[in-house]
Formats: sequence, C-alpha cells, structure tokens
Amino acid sequence: MKFRISITALLAVAVLSIAAANTPAQAAESHDHGAHHESGPATISASIAPTGGLKVGEPATFTLSLVAKDGKPVTLADLQVAHTEKVHLLIVDPSLSDYHHEHPKPGPAPGTYTFALTPGKAGEYRVFADLLPVAANQQEYAVTRFTVAGTPTAVDKAVNRTTTAAGYRFALKFEEEPPTAGHPHKAWLTVTDPDSKPFAKLEPVMGAFAHLVGFNADRTEIAHVHPLGQEPGTAAERGGPTLEFQTNFATGGYQKLFAQVQIDGRPVFAPFGIEVAPPKSDKTASAADHGQPHGGDEPVAIPATVDGILAAVDQRVAAIDQALAAGKLAKVHREAFAARDLLAALPGKVAGLGPAETKALDAAIGRIRQQAGLLDKFGDAGDAVQTRAVLARFKTEIAGIRQQVAGKPSR
Repeated sequence: MKFRISITALLAVAVLSIAAANTPAQAAESHDHGAHHESGPATISASIAPTGGLKVGEPATFTLSLVAKDGKPVTLADLQVAHTEKVHLLIVDPSLSDYHHEHPKPGPAPGTYTFALTPGKAGEYRVFADLLPVAANQQEYAVTRFTVAGTPTAVDKAVNRTTTAAGYRFALKFEEEPPTAGHPHKAWLTVTDPDSKPFAKLEPVMGAFAHLVGFNADRTEIAHVHPLGQEPGTAAERGGPTLEFQTNFATGGYQKLFAQVQIDGRPVFAPFGIEVAPPKSDKTASAADHGQPHGGDEPVAIPATVDGILAAVDQRVAAIDQALAAGKLAKVHREAFAARDLLAALPGKVAGLGPAETKALDAAIGRIRQQAGLLDKFGDAGDAVQTRAVLARFKTEIAGIRQQVAGKPSR
C-alpha cells in the first residue's frame, strides 16, 4: 500500500505483510518517496508495556523495548534517521478508526523508548515500529501490541474518497478506479480550505508535505509512503493544493488510509476507506501494463516440484543479472515475469502449509508481482540504477519465500 503516495517507485512502498505475533515482521511498503520499497528481513523484535491499566479516553504512558536477534538492546546509535526520526510508531485499533503516529524518546534503560497517547477505542491495538537499522541498511517493521479494556468495535468498511478534517476538505483520486492490487498506479491528494479554495500552505512534517499510511482490514498489511516530487528543504517551504503519489497494493480488499499533513503547526489526519480490486491474472496484468503483450514472450513451463520451481527461479534471476551486466535492459521484463509466474505457482505445489503460512506466502507473491512490474518498467526505460535497486528487493523477497517453503514436501 511506492502508495507513490511516493503509498512510493512503488510504495510501498509499501504494502507490508506483517506477522500477527509480537515478533518482527516483513513489510510490504516503505517510507521513501521516490520508489516503492518493501521492508527487509526482520532483525529487530519489539515489545511494549503500559505503566498501568488502559482505558478508553484516559492518557497513558508506554515503554517500547527493541531487541536485536542476538539479544542486545537496539539503541538510537543502531538506527538511521528516516524522515527526521529514528523510530516511527504507526498505531491503530481494531476498528481502524483510532490511528496514531508517534515518535518515542529514549528511556532509562538501553533499548527502551517512552511515549504517551490517549486511546480512543477498546481492544487490541497493533503497533508497527518503522525502523531503518544501521546494520541491515534496509527498512523493516517490528510489530507488537497493547490492549485497552472494553469491547472492541468492528471495522466499519465505509468507502469514501473525500473527508473533512480540522475544517479542511481532502479528496483522494486514483488514476484507476477502483485501484487493482498487484501493479502500480498514481493517486492524487487535493486539499481545499474552509472557504472551498485550493490550499497551498501545507507545512513540512517529518521531511515531507504529507504521509500516507494504510492498513488492510485485519491489519496484516501496512503501507507508509510520501508524495512524489521534490521534498521540502526548509521549514519555510509550503506544499499543495495537490500532491501526487504512486500506490501499489499487494492484495485486494478493504484498505483504510490516513493522510497526515501539518497546518498552522498542528498535525491533521484525513481518513479514507477504499476497496481494492483483486490482482489480475499474470497474463492479463502483463498485457495491461504494456497495452499489449511483449513480442516473443512465451508461457513459462512450471516444474513439478517445489525444488524445481526454485531452481528455475534462480536461473531467471541469474539471467536478469546477466542482462544488467551486458546493458541489455530490454530483456529484463521477460525474465522478471517468468520468475513471477514460477513463484505464483508455488501455493499449488507446496504441501503441508497451514492457514497462516498460506496467507504469508500469498502476500509474498503479491510483493513479487509488484517488483516484477517495476523491473519491467525500469528495464524498458533503460534505467539501470532503479532496475538494480528493485532487483535487490526482488532477491530478498525470493530468499524469504525460500525460507517459507523450506522443508515442505511437494504435492
């Protein structure tokens, strides 16, 4: 969900697929504004503890603890700055109506961080710690949670493209209606003032004129992205009335998006509810991406076993490396789409997957589809730098899929 709301060269950045446990999770969206980046393999785990019982409407203080895989506390020295902060906490309740974006401060013990907020709803809040570790040099999310006393409210799947916040009207438009999962498309956020006039005085907030954060209905996917174009260089710069993003959703279904801006020194959050259409078939998606199929492309033969599929994927990735080395970027799309089609066949070939494992594998394949589309886009454009950057994420995702199916028998 880059959303290039850079929601970014894709989102997103990311959409992120997050494990539903108090462990680090791999995300499918990132927070840079130029291109869509998925978060990297998890290297940090998070836990959270409130100072007392949590009740709706009562201010509370929390301590967040970050721990590396080797058990050492993660301090600020272990993290890089990403959009003016080293730790972004994206927090939302079960109904997807009470969203908070917090930046905790170092606590008394190494690896601890404190922050305060007032929960507005009952139930289990999810906390996504958006981090950029120095060691990994790649964005990742560590996921934890806290529970507020009371009966949770179900998600209200209302759909809206306009909303009013702090007296300002926000309108979100997609170039494709409805937006379809599995490939990038642009979106525009337009702001008008209380007098219905275009508003061009958006202030910089965390190094951008807006932040777009999205969650799917069960909070297993998250996106955090920024507008395309030049970011503000000084606090005096102003943006608006229209900001352009690039969105890319890994899966279909309901998504709740929150656009965060700053006006007169105050944060303003504008919520949107959207329905995302399911991904098109790989054949249809390829034709849609180019207007017509690439000449000479042929259906990919799918090996009978999981090991055979993974070996074939390795061959296709090696062919992309060779095309890059030879400067023949026009050949990238064929190999990228072939790898995508091979990996898309895995769920039907892997035996012994539980429901959670199947869902995680489907989400990873959704991200593979996104990245294959970007490899096609940048390869056809002759952009070697962006092609290499996306290929690195493509390889990381494939490595994660390999781990997911390791030891599983073929059907």
